[in-house]
Amino acid sequence: MDWIALKHALLSHLPVASGLLLPWALIAAQRPGRGIRPWWTVSRYLGWTGLLGTLGAVVSGFASGRLLNLIPDHRLLPLPASGHGPDAVLFRHALLGGASLLLAIAALWAMNRPRKDHQGLGFLTLVVGLAWSALLLLAGEGGYRLAHANRVPLPPPVAVPASPAQTAPPVAADPEANAPLRALDHAALEPIHSEPVKSPAHGGRWIRAWASPTAAAAYRAGQPLPQGALVVLSSTEDRWGRPGADVGPLYALEMKPLGPSLTFYWARIPMEQRREFGGESRAYWRGDDAHLASCRSCHANGMADPAQRSRWRAKKAVPAE
Repeated sequence: MDWIALKHALLSHLPVASGLLLPWALIAAQRPGRGIRPWWTVSRYLGWTGLLGTLGAVVSGFASGRLLNLIPDHRLLPLPASGHGPDAVLFRHALLGGASLLLAIAALWAMNRPRKDHQGLGFLTLVVGLAWSALLLLAGEGGYRLAHANRVPLPPPVAVPASPAQTAPPVAADPEANAPLRALDHAALEPIHSEPVKSPAHGGRWIRAWASPTAAAAYRAGQPLPQGALVVLSSTEDRWGRPGADVGPLYALEMKPLGPSLTFYWARIPMEQRREFGGESRAYWRGDDAHLASCRSCHANGMADPAQRSRWRAKKAVPAE
C-alpha cells in the first residue's frame, strides 16, 4: 500500500488526460450517418482508459491519505472543512475523485448501449460524458493546488548597502544542521560493546554503544557522565532474531552545561516503516524536538539506569563438523 500511495501523483495524470480528450471524441461521435463507428471506438477507448485511471488515482489517493495521516482510520474521506484552506481543498478533491469514479460507470454504460451503425452515441452519452470529464478536470485542479500549496515564490532579495561600521559580525553556521556529523563518525569513538545486543528500549533493534574517551570509563561503571561526554548507539534492524542487513537509526547523547542533549537520526527509513514517521523517508530529531519526549524521560539525568541495559546477544552459529 505504501508503494501505491507514493505513486498517486503519477497515476492521477491518466484520468486528467482522459477528461481533456474525451469531450472531443464524444462530440465527434454525435453525427449520424455512415462512418461514425470509429468515433464510437475512440470514445469507448478513452472511457475505459479514464475509468481505469480514475480507479488507480482513487486507490492511491486513499492510500496516500492514510500514509500521511490525512484520512482517519474510521473514515473513507478526509475530515470536511469550510473555506478555501488546504483542508477544504483536500476534502473537495477527495469528494470529486470518488464522485468521478461513480459517474465513470454511468458514462461507460451510456457509451456501450446498443446503437445502429448509422447512429451517433446519443445526447445522453454526451451529457453524462461531459459531466464526467468536468469532474475529472475539477479533481485534477484540486490536486494541482494541493501539490503547489507550499510553493509560494519568494520576492527577490533587495540589496541594501551597509556601511563598514554597521556590518554585523558573521554568524557561524550550524555544522550539524542537516546531519549529526560527530554521531556519523561514531566508529572513531571507543566501542563499549564487542558485538551487538538487542535493546527493547530502542525499538527491539540490535545496538552497539560508542563513547568518547572521557565517557567510556564512566559508562562502563554506570557512573554519571562528565561534561562534554558523547555516547552514540549505532543500530541494525532485527531479522529473525539476529542482526539484519538493514541499517537502523543512530541515537546520540551529549552532556552539555544545561543537561543532556539527545539526537535521533535515520538517513533512510525503510518503506514499510514510513507510516510511523508520517510518511517521511528521513528523520533527524535533536534538542527540544517533540518526537524525543519519551527519550528525554529515560535520559533526564544523562545515562539511563545501568540495570536496564540489555545483555541479549545473538546466539553464535556452531559450524557443522
